[in-house]
Amino acid sequence: MPNVKSNIIVCPACRTENIEGADLCQNCMADLHAIGIADAFQAPSESDLSLPLSSLRLSRARTATPQTSVRDAITVMRDDPTGAVVVVNNGVIAGIFTDRDVLRRVAGRPETLEQPISTVMTADPVVLDESAAIAVALNKMGVGGFRHIPVTRDGALLAIVTGRDVMSWLIGRYFDESGHIDTKP
Repeated sequence: MPNVKSNIIVCPACRTENIEGADLCQNCMADLHAIGIADAFQAPSESDLSLPLSSLRLSRARTATPQTSVRDAITVMRDDPTGAVVVVNNGVIAGIFTDRDVLRRVAGRPETLEQPISTVMTADPVVLDESAAIAVALNKMGVGGFRHIPVTRDGALLAIVTGRDVMSWLIGRYFDESGHIDTKP
């Protein structure tokens, strides 16, 4: 069988191979964001990380409109284990508001509580289709330094994947009840 690489995209500027899902080339820092999965080498992979996000038990996405007050969004987040609200405007994902946004943009600034969430949300968040590989979500989270990614189906919000969702899946898949690596096939 020929040596075919999977989950690799080639930088159009310098021809360096990068992991699928990378936003910048590791060699020349060229923008790879626009390079779609279709442009990547897509040989079947033996890794479970090549399974689609739909294989995970995804978290239900809590939503708000851009006009929702910061106070109301925090109230929704308080009782939700994901710690995030996806901001949707006329059916389109406009942003995300997370526990980290609360700490960075709201804490210590009580005047922001009555402002619309659009003033403190992270606009234009990374969004993945449910068919994207788990490895792509992990890469996006690691490179971007965030823990929440809205997941879509046919362009519409379906769920949210969190770092906790992925870790729970990994632990359930690879570790036995005693916490040891499960070596069974």
